[in-house]
Amino acid sequence: MDTTAALSTAGRPDAAGAATARSRAGGVGPRLAAVALIGGALLNTTEAVLAQFLPERPEGTADQLRLVAENATLYGTRAVLGTLAIPLMAIAFVALTQVLGTRARRLAMAARVALLAGMWGFVGIHLLGLLQLPAAGLEDPGSAAAVLDAAQADPVLAVLFLLPFLAGCVIGMILLAVGLLWTRVLPRWIGVALLVFIVVDFTVGAVGPVDPHWLFLAASAGAAVAGLRAARGGVATAR
Repeated sequence: MDTTAALSTAGRPDAAGAATARSRAGGVGPRLAAVALIGGALLNTTEAVLAQFLPERPEGTADQLRLVAENATLYGTRAVLGTLAIPLMAIAFVALTQVLGTRARRLAMAARVALLAGMWGFVGIHLLGLLQLPAAGLEDPGSAAAVLDAAQADPVLAVLFLLPFLAGCVIGMILLAVGLLWTRVLPRWIGVALLVFIVVDFTVGAVGPVDPHWLFLAASAGAAVAGLRAARGGVATAR
């Protein structure tokens, strides 16, 4: 029983028939989905929370590189964890939209395309962040800052990475959250948590120790638990 069958039956018992039929085509299994959901959200949330231990980010790139050099271990840990989270989150979004597709196929496909585009853009954002690590160790940080400024201002890179990240994550998460609320293939609080997370994260952001990524982690864990429980129930029924 794959994620489609597992998670959808967890939200709505009457979705079992559609979920089972769709599961025969294959997809992300419940165990892989659970690992991706919890692992990706945990790494992404850890990256966000660790930012609270860094000094306030200066505006100038040269000053930012000095900040990176002074906090190389913490900054490097954040960058690596955030990068490792991306493939896991991509798998998790495929799993969630796979579930949504049992009730709203077109909406699920639109959400999946947008979210995967967002993850592609997220890769570019993190690569630029990772480049700051060696750049911060150069003898002339001013030259490195000029190169990074040029990269950030480059319209090609903006269209290739920044635009997909901003548009894909926001539009995709909203479509996913609204779809989950509308179809009820998962407990409704999961859709609410995802919707509040993306709105707050891209508007207000973290306020002191309160970070919206905790909502993302809670929703992801809730979806993972629902899928595993439904998978066990499906195995018991089959027996």
